[in-house]
Amino acid sequence: MGWSMPATGLASLTHYDLPLNFLASCGCSTVSTNYPTAAISALAYSGTSSQTLGAGPACGRCFKITLISAHTATPPFILADRPDKPTPSVVVKIVDKCPSPTYCAATETTKNSLSRTVHFDLALPSPALNLSFFPSDVALYGYDDFGIWDVEYQSISCEHWDGWKNESALGTDPNYPASDSLCCPYNPAFTSQMCPTPPESKFKGAGHHLLPSLMPSLLVLNVALIFLFT
Repeated sequence: MGWSMPATGLASLTHYDLPLNFLASCGCSTVSTNYPTAAISALAYSGTSSQTLGAGPACGRCFKITLISAHTATPPFILADRPDKPTPSVVVKIVDKCPSPTYCAATETTKNSLSRTVHFDLALPSPALNLSFFPSDVALYGYDDFGIWDVEYQSISCEHWDGWKNESALGTDPNYPASDSLCCPYNPAFTSQMCPTPPESKFKGAGHHLLPSLMPSLLVLNVALIFLFT
């Protein structure tokens, strides 16, 4: 069994360019890039620090991320000390694996260079999110993008993700229906459909699944059919 990411905790965060409609590591629908998405560090993505290819247990999961501080700035930019600044948060869906050896290579026993085990790499810019999400103080620092943040994260139902009501943004990309390397459940942590730790090739939760709201009615239908034909 692989490493299990805590449901809540502290993490570091950066941002990276993910082209609109790009097929990232998980194989999530490219439409998802129209909404807040992120890559996550290797250990959290895979459940192991050794995996290099394929989807992992973090694929499709949603997290609420709340900014705390940009402590690498001089002086540190701490939101708790800045009542004039908002404390932004966003719900992201994990679609990619972060490859950075600096921030994303933590292991079960070694933290990253920012002393965190979990790291999020926020996809920017997108139609849903841009650099204005991050507070700044240009007058004091002379620039408006700190680049590196301390954050709190919370595993959350993807029903809170902005792309939830657009079914074409959910599941794996339909242009690659036969690929066993893709896995992007609708709401993995809350429907027990998380992708298993590689190198397994059969992915529970892979593919374009029905919305959870439809599942109870289908269960009733299946039970009715069983009684009808027995």
